[in-house]
Amino acid sequence: ERRVHRQRRDAVENAPDAEPDQQARVREDRAHYEQGPSRGEDEAARGRLGQGARAPPRRHRRAPGRQQGGRRAVPRARDEERGPRGGELPPQARGEGVGERHRRRRRVGGAAGGAKDSWTERLQANSEIKDLRKELRNKDDEIKSLRIEKVSLETEVFGCKQEIESLERNYDELERDYSELETSKAQNSEAEIQLQALTTEHTAMTAQLNATCADLEEIKTRAKADLQAKEDSWRGRESELLFEMSVLKSRAGKIVQDDAVDGTGGDDDEDDPAILKARIEERDRRISELEEQLQSGEQLRRALHNRIQELRGNIRVYVRTRPFLPSDGSSTQSSIDILPDGESLQIQGKHVGETHSFKFDKVFAPSTGQDLVFDEVSEFVQSALDGYHVCLFSYGQTGSGKTHTMQGSGNAAMRGIIPRAVEQVLSQAALMQSQRWTFTIKASFLEIYNEDLRDLLVNVNADGSTKARDSRSAAKLSIKRTAEGKSYVDGINMVDIDVGDRSTGLSQLESVMAAAARSRSVATTKMNAQSSRSHSVFMLHLCGRNDESGTVVQGALNLCDLAGSERLDRSGASSDAKRLKETQAINKSLSALGDVFTSLANGSKHVPFRNSKLTYLLQDCLSGDGKALMFVNLSPTLQSSPESLCSLRFAQRVNQVELGAAKKRVTYSSR
Repeated sequence: ERRVHRQRRDAVENAPDAEPDQQARVREDRAHYEQGPSRGEDEAARGRLGQGARAPPRRHRRAPGRQQGGRRAVPRARDEERGPRGGELPPQARGEGVGERHRRRRRVGGAAGGAKDSWTERLQANSEIKDLRKELRNKDDEIKSLRIEKVSLETEVFGCKQEIESLERNYDELERDYSELETSKAQNSEAEIQLQALTTEHTAMTAQLNATCADLEEIKTRAKADLQAKEDSWRGRESELLFEMSVLKSRAGKIVQDDAVDGTGGDDDEDDPAILKARIEERDRRISELEEQLQSGEQLRRALHNRIQELRGNIRVYVRTRPFLPSDGSSTQSSIDILPDGESLQIQGKHVGETHSFKFDKVFAPSTGQDLVFDEVSEFVQSALDGYHVCLFSYGQTGSGKTHTMQGSGNAAMRGIIPRAVEQVLSQAALMQSQRWTFTIKASFLEIYNEDLRDLLVNVNADGSTKARDSRSAAKLSIKRTAEGKSYVDGINMVDIDVGDRSTGLSQLESVMAAAARSRSVATTKMNAQSSRSHSVFMLHLCGRNDESGTVVQGALNLCDLAGSERLDRSGASSDAKRLKETQAINKSLSALGDVFTSLANGSKHVPFRNSKLTYLLQDCLSGDGKALMFVNLSPTLQSSPESLCSLRFAQRVNQVELGAAKKRVTYSSR
């Protein structure tokens, strides 16, 4: 241990880079080692041993005169020959004997053992101090490196702060640009919607004008033919009259000759031309009167027929054929021929020369405008104000004009049944206010997509204003029944229509229709560029109250635009999994609607209203408590003739359904 300590001490003393304080401590330790332990350290060592401290292990003493390595060394001098140490007298001077010297040596040996223990602890402490100093130097180095790293990090943080400030400025600029883009996008979206509406309106107007021109051309051709026939008839009649005139002249000349011979005048003026002309005029007048009577009789017959249909509760069926569109190609040969009575039509079959005839409550020609179509259904809208549940729904193949009939386009002549119905309701409600009636009107709009109910007005406030789009985050809709057994949609958004101000109410309707158009599910197919992939149902909930009489009237007007029935091969939906699923859901719900009508026509006790969401929603209107009208929309093209024939056969079955007399929902309070 001494050798190791000495080597370490020499290494510290001889090290050129050793610190002064380290060299000073090493010199002090060396002097202390050469002097030996002091009296205080000796006593401290004895005290530790006396207290039970463990003594250092006993070492074997080397033989005198031998050094380390086995070489002979000079014998160590005795204590007496070493001279005084620490200021003490030699033993001879002190007069000690041999026994006393042995006892003293034992005492000195014990003190040396305590000093050795103290020296070991000091070496351990010095080693620990050295380790701690080394660790301190390492920590100092770490602190220096950390300070350097701190400066670097502070520089980096400063750069990051500047970069963050720059990014924040860029973010603010981007946010402003984004808001501007959103505004521009909203404006562009509104402009696109308006453009699309105008384009649709222009297309519909052009198609209707083309249909009108075709009708006028047909009328012109018929008029020319009639004119030619009348000219031929008048020419023949003129020849006959000229012949009769010549005969009359010859006969008159003969009579004059006979009178001259006999001296008498004829009193028979049966063959006088003036009398004949008067008789002809009387006959024409009589024919005109009979034609007027026939026309009024036809009107009376139709009114009585409608009354009988209403009493029997039959579902009215109207058929409307759309005009040719630019997408139909250049061919204008129609597969449907509408007869002049306005109730019958003929359609071509699969084979050449094969025709099928049908008769319904009303058949509209392609040139019939939206206003004339609404005139025929306006009485149903009035029935809703009177307290009935009324349902108007359009049925037909994709691209046959169902959405155009129900919703239309624009705000002018191309408006459909829905905006015209709301306009009529607002007008009638304003008139009934003079009779001390107060009306509240609430509108809702939903679609049935893949047998799921979706609220199309989820982004519209209760007053009709548009709110921020929330990606259809509304609650799930469900159809429920009241205690009275009436159907309603739970969780749907209701929009209050202003009844007092007609212009405000119409403005609210426009925003509602625009919001619904943006939210409705449409897609492009081979048969229609804007094919509706869902059933849409627009519902007006009407409530009228007369405080004087205590009468409360509750009516409902359901206007349904059904999704188009289509074949997979023609629509091209079989190649797209999503379109295939949509088409299957549409055809399944329409099939469920057909099953309901079949059960109603057969008078079955069980009607499968719950087989689809559509029939379950319209149960009140189809179960005898309300009135129903079905629009069958047809395409005039020859390619669509099979689908049109299927639609007409379905409509014929529906027209035979008797729901029974409709019931009003009117309550009277006791006064």
